[in-house]
Amino acid sequence: MTFDSRTATHGALLAIAATMLLASAGCTSGNGGSGLLRPYRVDIPQGNYLTREMLDQVKPGMRREQVRMALGTPLLDQMFRDDRWDYVLRYQHASGRSESRLVTVFFKDDRVAEIRADELPLRDDATDPALPGFRPDRMPTETKPK
Repeated sequence: MTFDSRTATHGALLAIAATMLLASAGCTSGNGGSGLLRPYRVDIPQGNYLTREMLDQVKPGMRREQVRMALGTPLLDQMFRDDRWDYVLRYQHASGRSESRLVTVFFKDDRVAEIRADELPLRDDATDPALPGFRPDRMPTETKPK
């Protein structure tokens, strides 16, 4: 077998083409990409996970300690507004989409005066990705997102 410059040129061109093809595989957009050069992204829940069931335990007139026992420690400490506690949940999906839920408990004379809340799940829901410990691979097959 003889070695000539044409063989070396073809080999070099083939190596360059393969490198460019491999590098461009990570540049695809949408869900149809190979994901070869795409960074791994995780879902990120931050804050207080509350359900309607938990919130229904809080009644007007309850003391702060009772609210803390029912809902936990609020995420935001209002340094200049001691008359309210804010329970915030922010859920950042790996896709970049995010969801937020806010529950605000207002106090007057250290007792619950008012409660304002976004829509909350009724109880711990295995299909709610914001649920701590959520694992899509452990969902019942009839409820898995498609």
